[in-house]
Amino acid sequence: MKIKEIIRVTGGKLLSGDPEREMDLSKISTDSRSINKGDFFIALRGANFDGNCFIDEVLKKGAIGALSCPRKRGLPRAEKILIQVSDTTKALQDIAAYHRKKFSIPVIGVTGSNGKTTVKDMIAGVLSSRFNVLKNEGTKNNHIGVPLTLLKLNSSHDMCVIEMGTNHRGEIRLLADIASPTVAVITNIGPSHLEFLKDLKGVFAAKREILEGLSRGSLVIINGDDKYLSTIKSKAFRIMRFGFNTKNDFYASGVSTDISGMRFTLNERSSFTLDLIGAHNVLNSLAAIAVAYNFDISYSDTKKALSEYSPAGMRLNARRVGNITVIDDVYNSNPLSMGSAIEALAGYPAKSRWIVSADMLELGQREEEFHKVIGEAIAGSGFSGLITFGELSRHTSSRALECGMDKSRVWHCSDRGEIADILKRSMGSGDAVLVKGSRAMKMEEVVKELSRKP
Repeated sequence: MKIKEIIRVTGGKLLSGDPEREMDLSKISTDSRSINKGDFFIALRGANFDGNCFIDEVLKKGAIGALSCPRKRGLPRAEKILIQVSDTTKALQDIAAYHRKKFSIPVIGVTGSNGKTTVKDMIAGVLSSRFNVLKNEGTKNNHIGVPLTLLKLNSSHDMCVIEMGTNHRGEIRLLADIASPTVAVITNIGPSHLEFLKDLKGVFAAKREILEGLSRGSLVIINGDDKYLSTIKSKAFRIMRFGFNTKNDFYASGVSTDISGMRFTLNERSSFTLDLIGAHNVLNSLAAIAVAYNFDISYSDTKKALSEYSPAGMRLNARRVGNITVIDDVYNSNPLSMGSAIEALAGYPAKSRWIVSADMLELGQREEEFHKVIGEAIAGSGFSGLITFGELSRHTSSRALECGMDKSRVWHCSDRGEIADILKRSMGSGDAVLVKGSRAMKMEEVVKELSRKP
């Protein structure tokens, strides 16, 4: 894209540099720490940072220029590009939206309360058996990550899979405006980010904003078993549903779990295997199967791709550590994902099952209630032990005790090292432990300590 196009798209002002110069949009960066020679820096501003402060630094590192908010410092050398705009974040989004519209390729947008990253990666994996697919790296699913992903689109790509996250109303609408999806996938509606979205109706309203970015005749793929998503009906879109109910277009039955993973039957005809645990991952795979079907991926190719899928880090990864199994699910936690993880642990083949449950955050006024519900679920699952961590999780352990869990098998810990010590001395050969908590609880430190060689 030429510099003069960027100026036109952003409404910016060129302070220095050649407006006819071509720029590789994939070399746009917002991180001054990782700038390489030839990159172009967009100086984002936030409540606690100002990218403008790093412009001189990135230019010295070899950046060809920068897009900035108004600043008091002097201009760089004339050969460097400096574009001034009033809002650098909006400028990044405007450039990405303009660039995306140059490509008439399918763009699959994925959102939902849980499973977004897994479904995005599964879809990309299945589609990659026939197509060159661009996807978000990791969880770059917000108002910065989505635009940066779209800027990497080039003529070699056949498709794009974009995960879209939110914790406020209007954010999915913004991402849909930028990405212009042609297919929308919504995984589920659950109690996440209630501090900002208030209740499940608020979550539903936020997630269904993705539909506002679709043109008439687009495909919508939704969890047909979900209380809220099952109410979506529209003559403007093609709707396909997945779930365990036989009324869905794609449904699973005969789900079983053993030490090697899971098996299920699709629509009572075709068998699939997953190197994963948890019934929710069957639902995630059904979403990917639905997308694959609509792009004429054969069932054999779909089966192969899903059987080879490995979950992203810190998402229900079961691995052997010495003579025990550690199930690492520490990326995040909310009541829906916690319930799925409890179910997965309950069905996991182990001599005894243990659970570490840390605080679930951003749940608003019902946070105490949700933690108590998790305590009830744990007490009713027959686990050998429960360790909680965090002020909110005191409600989890106390409720588990009220529901009859043996008090000699319930601990509330004040630090992560204590958690690992209890598990090391209490677990036996063939046991399994699930470790889970919200991102801010840093439960990966427990997993790391358990994985440390004696």
